[in-house]
Amino acid sequence: MSTAFRIGILVFLSLLFLSIGIFMIGNKDFLFASTYRLKADFQNVGGLNNGADVRIGGIHQGTVKEIDLPSQSDGKVTVVMNLRNSTRNLIKRDSRASIKTEGLLGDKYVEISFGSPKAESVQNNDTIASETSKDMSEEAHELTAQAREGITAFRDDMEALQHNFLLRGFFQKRGYNETSELTQHSLARLPDRTPMKEFDYSSNEIFDKPDNAKLKNKKPIEEAGKYLEESRFGLAVIASSEAIGDSDKAKVLTEARAKVVRDYLTQSFKLDDKRLKTIGLGKDRQAGESSKLVILVYSAKPAADNHLAESSPR
Repeated sequence: MSTAFRIGILVFLSLLFLSIGIFMIGNKDFLFASTYRLKADFQNVGGLNNGADVRIGGIHQGTVKEIDLPSQSDGKVTVVMNLRNSTRNLIKRDSRASIKTEGLLGDKYVEISFGSPKAESVQNNDTIASETSKDMSEEAHELTAQAREGITAFRDDMEALQHNFLLRGFFQKRGYNETSELTQHSLARLPDRTPMKEFDYSSNEIFDKPDNAKLKNKKPIEEAGKYLEESRFGLAVIASSEAIGDSDKAKVLTEARAKVVRDYLTQSFKLDDKRLKTIGLGKDRQAGESSKLVILVYSAKPAADNHLAESSPR
């Protein structure tokens, strides 16, 4: 056997043993550290793999050694973990193990909570309790629901801003803050006849603040909406009036409030919106000491009502 051949065999064996050693060290976490074994049972491990991290307080302190299926269908999956001996003073019998994800789409790992100071320390091969982790689909569903709620809240806030007549200059050409749109479905005056039904409200009862047209309480108006939905009325007029304040601002405010109520009724109830009109009375002495909103329902008198509908204050 030549010298070159012997050297070749020696080099080959050295590389082989070195590769085996690197492989073994790579698969033996804490190879030169003292460890103990701990177990936790889960209903579903959700993609956790052998060799996954085990963390305590967010710090890597062990690895998943084995994942064993139950012997029966009503059993649980057992996760066997190797942990540093130095964690025995932190992990107690009342500690909890949970499976978590690194980020949204990262690797799975086991997180073990600190035990209470007076609880008994765990021993080798002990089993601690587990906590059910949220599935990714559940988390995605919750995020979607939260986003939907945020969009709804933003839409409501924007609608409230647009309904505030004090901001109509900022929202010019946006929404009903255009003066012409406030009177789009308005009457020049109330019909000269007695209504067959009247719904009377205090403005403070249904609007958010004294100086805006944001609906605070829609429930009282529902009675009128159901009545209009079920009855064969000829004309219904939503009239708003103010008791105090600046006359010009009161005019705009009452027009806006009447239109807001009309919008709500036409969107929430099945009724003939062509027969639902508005009128902003502004500062009205007949309002008494408080601002009011009334819904007056009249029987059918097409000729007179059409004449009123065609007349507009602006």
